[in-house]
Amino acid sequence: MTEPHLRVGVDIGGTFTDLVIMDPATGATRFHKVLSTPKAPAVGMLQGLDETGVIRETAFLVHGTTAGLNAILSGAGDRIMLVTTEGFRDVIEIGRGENRDVWSLSPARRNLLVKSEDIQTVTERLRHDGTVKTPLNSADVARIAQKLTEEGITSVAVCFLHAHKNPVHELEFSRLQKELLPDVSVVLSHEISPEQGEYERTSSVVATAYVARTIDTYLGALQRELRARSCPAPLHVMRSSGGICSAELVARQPIQTILSGPAGGVVAAETISKALNRPNLIAIDMGGTSSDVSLVIDGRMTLASEGEIADNILRMPVVELHTIGAGGGSIARAEGGGLRVGPQSAGSNPGPACYGLGGRQPTVTDAQVFLGRIDPAWFLGGRMALDLAAAQTAIGELAAALGTDATAAAEGIVDVANAMMANAIRTLAMRRGIDHRKFSLVAFGGAGPLHGAALAEELGIDEVIVPFGTGVLSAWGMLHADIRHDVSLPLEGFATDPGARELIERTREALMEKAVALLAAEGVAKAASEFRITVDMRYVGQSHAIPVELHSFASLSSDFHDQYRRQFSHAMPEVPVELVQMRLGAIGHVGAQFADSARPVETRGEQVRKVVIGRQVHDARIVHRDAIGGMASVTGPAIILEDGSTTLVPPGWRATQEKYGTLVIGKVRS
Repeated sequence: MTEPHLRVGVDIGGTFTDLVIMDPATGATRFHKVLSTPKAPAVGMLQGLDETGVIRETAFLVHGTTAGLNAILSGAGDRIMLVTTEGFRDVIEIGRGENRDVWSLSPARRNLLVKSEDIQTVTERLRHDGTVKTPLNSADVARIAQKLTEEGITSVAVCFLHAHKNPVHELEFSRLQKELLPDVSVVLSHEISPEQGEYERTSSVVATAYVARTIDTYLGALQRELRARSCPAPLHVMRSSGGICSAELVARQPIQTILSGPAGGVVAAETISKALNRPNLIAIDMGGTSSDVSLVIDGRMTLASEGEIADNILRMPVVELHTIGAGGGSIARAEGGGLRVGPQSAGSNPGPACYGLGGRQPTVTDAQVFLGRIDPAWFLGGRMALDLAAAQTAIGELAAALGTDATAAAEGIVDVANAMMANAIRTLAMRRGIDHRKFSLVAFGGAGPLHGAALAEELGIDEVIVPFGTGVLSAWGMLHADIRHDVSLPLEGFATDPGARELIERTREALMEKAVALLAAEGVAKAASEFRITVDMRYVGQSHAIPVELHSFASLSSDFHDQYRRQFSHAMPEVPVELVQMRLGAIGHVGAQFADSARPVETRGEQVRKVVIGRQVHDARIVHRDAIGGMASVTGPAIILEDGSTTLVPPGWRATQEKYGTLVIGKVRS
């Protein structure tokens, strides 16, 4: 039997489950795709591992899970109880007080993960500085234990006022509750999100309690199945912060898996940025269900201090993404006399009409098949045949509803999807204060390379990069991710206060102690450890802070003004600056090294096929990506095929294969 040596990454998407198998000794990389199984996500993953036969040879296994995300989106998490300070039971329902539908006289209520009747309060109070004003009433704890027993609730989220400054009452509540009900899960806000902002902490701890058992059950069952198959590798899980950690440590902060899959794509974009010496990238990951836009600036992926899922704010480090419901499976429909695309998706079952699994509604994939851009006989490298007639029927019915011809309807579907993605890119760029025209566009995912050149044209971007293994790039990115743990502590006062330097140093030392212990628990050697510290700062009177990397206390204020100016095009050096939060990212370097992958040379010859591009029918070259090595370039109109994805090179554009098998697409210069 061969000794375990393979590195395997698995990305469970809404439509496909992607596997990347890397042999570090030879540099060989294999890809495999299976249809996802949304009702039982692990089934598709295990099916893929069984089909490839690599389980017993796997030394490193990492995967991105949608278990927590699906629980929130579908409302399938545990019934929980929220316990908070007396007088603050409405914090979670009030939220930030915004009305997102400004034209509605009766806007829809936010999607809360805890029922109003399941919110309980206790008598206790801390002052703003963390000193105790009113002790915790133990009789209230006993009352809540009785309520839990009566209602059969087994998970409790606790968020007390100012607990981020002093967790004494949350810890006491947990101790007393465990004495009364040992089997009840108690999740404390100061452990999940030790930051100011009562609503943000409450929302985060509620979401964590809501998904905790779902994720624990899912990962536990998956680990048992892997052991039953004699898998020698411990299971690692991709986190929303762009790092990985062991499945055992995920239990401490299960909410950190919410953006597990998309985070792999962001790590891949950062890896590509460094390998190709393109420090500034816009990445568009278009899969079957949605599209995720992210940024790499100066060679680093961008992180945000909070995310939002289905109206729930999650205060935690997350890769900065803008997600829209525009994927290959997004359903097109006539609405109000116009054409709409998404956010509803056909998913993997029944899938687009062309899958032949019973789907009848037209999707973006059906439009691409209709226009000749996807080869029905060579989908997934020929492992899945598509039904062209079914796509034609679905597009034809939509065209009739729109009062136009089928070709116009199909191109309209693609145009609408492109416009949605272009707007998402503009939104994220404006949020960061950058000029997107100065960036390269990385198009990946199963559908991304079909849309990359059109997006670049609309946005005024000169270069499109289609990475090696684009159809499985999120899973590939997971293999290049490092172990990462994020810890934080609140700060208070102004940067110019006499004790500010001492406060910064004391907080840094406390965070370092936590971070070193977390990496040690993962078995990370000291030489492989790296620590990145940022300080959230803001001008006095502002409510939102921006992160500033801590190089030294002496330069902290000037670094803040510079960062503020870069992001918002102005600064106010005369205004006092508040210190809000210190964050430390503890990184253990374990990711794979980016190297050329050994792949067989494709011997299949070129073909020519009729393809509709820009309302015109073209004779397009059909080229297999593995056969491009000996060519200087491929000039459009052309279709470049590969296992798991298809790249469109429109007329007036040229694709050139560069190092690492990367396709670089740009306009033909006269």
